[in-house]
Amino acid sequence: MTVRELHGHATETRTYSPDGTLLSVSFAESRFTPAEVGSLLAARRAANEPRSRTGWKLSEATDKKNMGRFKLSDPLTDFALKAQVEGMEAAEKKYGEQMLKYLSFRVELGD
Repeated sequence: MTVRELHGHATETRTYSPDGTLLSVSFAESRFTPAEVGSLLAARRAANEPRSRTGWKLSEATDKKNMGRFKLSDPLTDFALKAQVEGMEAAEKKYGEQMLKYLSFRVELGD
């Protein structure tokens, strides 16, 4: 999708005769309706809104109406994070603390 498509630009096709005379011009239908464009842009703005460390939008996290309404959930075990921490500790022993600055690891889900 391009910005031009979002603004309603529709591509045109021109047909010419062998002598160069313009025979027809046809326009492709717009890919999105104005309402769909509005929804897409609103979703993009919401996705790009700054968030706090908790993941909440800053506008919600700092709203005085929400003071005292947030609560901490029961803890969850992030097994991917657990594998990463344990793997990094093992890698530090194997490669040394200084080498960890230059190494990159992926957390993969095994069978």
